Amino acid sequence: MRCTASLRRPRSEFGEQGLRLSEDLVAGVIGRLEGAMPGSLNIVLEPEEALVWAQIGNDGNPLDTFVALGSALLEGIAVGLSEILESESHFCSAVLVEESELAMFVKTHAPSDTLVFSTRLLIDVRDEVVSAVSHLLIEPKYLVQLLSALSAAVH
Repeated sequence: MRCTASLRRPRSEFGEQGLRLSEDLVAGVIGRLEGAMPGSLNIVLEPEEALVWAQIGNDGNPLDTFVALGSALLEGIAVGLSEILESESHFCSAVLVEESELAMFVKTHAPSDTLVFSTRLLIDVRDEVVSAVSHLLIEPKYLVQLLSALSAAVH
């Protein structure tokens, strides 16, 4: 499985410009990010693409496969954050969600000043490419730490 963020590909390959939350149903995996930067982390796909992604896996239950693939990808993001922050972060408590993105955010019970960082992804698996969005929800007090680490990682 190879996942590519929009920094490496032209934006035109990611369709519509900008991220907008809609009330449309999405399929996703959400869980807690713990350690250096606690918060919530998820990945969401359109239902049709989620089904394609889930069927790429083994011959087991597609829902279990979808959660396992989503968890693996989100664990990879947590490892990346650990490297950037030079401090341990890990993803845990993954669950399947099938609702709108806004409803997914509300169910985290995050404070109203929570920041949301969204990243468009293209996921290449075998001969299929599916698009997804990952959302990182963190408290404002972690913003300086994240921006500082990202700035150092770019230089």
